[in-house]
Amino acid sequence: MPARHILIPIHDFSAGGTELIAFRLARHWLAAGRRVSILAGAADGPLRPRAPDGAQVHILTPERPRSATSRLFLGGQMAPAARALAPDAVFIPGNFHFMLARALRRALPGAAIVAKASNPVWSATAVPTALARAIVAHGTAGIDRIVAMSSALEPDVARYTGAGRTCVIDDPFLDDGAVIAAREGEPAAALNLLTVARLEPQKDPHLAIATIAALRAQGHDARLTILGGGPMAAALAADIQHRGLSDHIKLVGYVADPAPFYRAANLLLMTSRFEGVPAVIGEALLAGLPFVATNCSAWLARLAKDHPALGSVVAEREPAALAAALIARGAMAYPSAIQIERGIGAHRGAPAAQAYLDLFNKLMPS
Repeated sequence: MPARHILIPIHDFSAGGTELIAFRLARHWLAAGRRVSILAGAADGPLRPRAPDGAQVHILTPERPRSATSRLFLGGQMAPAARALAPDAVFIPGNFHFMLARALRRALPGAAIVAKASNPVWSATAVPTALARAIVAHGTAGIDRIVAMSSALEPDVARYTGAGRTCVIDDPFLDDGAVIAAREGEPAAALNLLTVARLEPQKDPHLAIATIAALRAQGHDARLTILGGGPMAAALAADIQHRGLSDHIKLVGYVADPAPFYRAANLLLMTSRFEGVPAVIGEALLAGLPFVATNCSAWLARLAKDHPALGSVVAEREPAALAAALIARGAMAYPSAIQIERGIGAHRGAPAAQAYLDLFNKLMPS
């Protein structure tokens, strides 16, 4: 039987890449004649207006705002509403929401539950593999399949979740009609850098600030714009002030349309500690903007290796190493539209949306 009704549970409408990808997939599913329901714990967050037209949005009453421990209870709080909605399939958009699945499975015993591994499913290196697998199994209980966002990420996901529960669907961070705006001419002498990230420890924005300090200490004309909101905003502002970089680093906050910032920059800087398939890389390349990034993602490392014109990955998490890579990359020609399409063209929406529908249908009871 086909999965005719798909439920997407989210904590709120925070500005996250996983939520944006989920909404993109939902638009394709709606266009394919499926019913889509979005069940949110709270209505706050800047992405609320960007929920897909045609999707039914349900907010818990009372609302359950995000907190340090809120995920531990959100699944149980969502269970009655999920049971009343009676979906055929549930799409869990990322690791942050994995632990909702246990309660949703009890509420929806016949539903197909699929989760996307939006980040590595395990990142602590000091824990024995057997123990890590047991912890991951507990945290992902109730999920039928866990989707790796590229073939480069599949081995790591399968290592902790088991090959039988893992499959690959390229993450659709590009709209099907998106046109690559390749740049012409030589890069500017000044480094006009852009970082787009939620201001939280995973993204390590302090490293981006330290990298600008290193560049300017070497006499380079470097500026940085940081887009994104989050709990580290005040600490970052203090760091910028302390380093005397207020004239060279701007904290802009969240913006609904980052496209003008991509066009104004000449390099994207990513300083994350870990990532899956960071959509910001695709958005930057769509605007013809190459990247320099920390070694935070197997997908990104393979992209840089197979398509070196698109950007560079730096092994050392040190400001000096990132500064050297930025200087080197800034002297290179911009990638062409053909080079960009070869690197990220597989990450368009329609093929991924259909692959998820096929997976939901496969998991439906006969």
